[in-house]
Amino acid sequence: MKLYKVGEKSRAICPFCKQIRSTTFRERDVPLRARKGKVVRDVLAAVCDHCGKVVGIPQQSVPRVAETVRGSRHPLEARIPRQLSDVMGLVCSELSAPDTEPTLFRYYVHRVANHERLRSGLAALVKRPEAGGRASARLSVQLSDETDARFRELTRVSHLTRTNVVKGVIMQMKRDVLDVKDARVLRELTGVLRAVAG
Repeated sequence: MKLYKVGEKSRAICPFCKQIRSTTFRERDVPLRARKGKVVRDVLAAVCDHCGKVVGIPQQSVPRVAETVRGSRHPLEARIPRQLSDVMGLVCSELSAPDTEPTLFRYYVHRVANHERLRSGLAALVKRPEAGGRASARLSVQLSDETDARFRELTRVSHLTRTNVVKGVIMQMKRDVLDVKDARVLRELTGVLRAVAG
């Protein structure tokens, strides 16, 4: 596969000029027609030397475009009791993976969503005394399309509010890592979080 460089010349049919034109490869912000409002930042693109419009994306840039299409983010914000925020920090510390709380939370959304027993136990976890108290801490995490869909599904099947699903997910991680110390979960989590922590 040929790799193009910034400044390299080529020729292409320009859909704007309706002619074969010389092009130059440049880094450009390219809007995606299929996803209104989505832009691929600084992607290598063939630019028409006559009209200055993007006329093509080389094969080497396709993965960056696909990542932008796939990687839309959904913010999740919740007010939770301080001790639940501390649980996430404790779990990361226990696994020697500091500052990985967002990854830990996303992992647990999938873990709970994938296990019927864990899904059905969310409501009971939220009712435990450790889950209660004044909501003085803030959870803020970005979810991918897939994780957001799993979170919404958890909310729907559990009949809990979004905040209570957040609390239940955190209580499940407390149970697995700090209370029961489930060896299988600890091994899997340690690998995931250490990879993210670098």
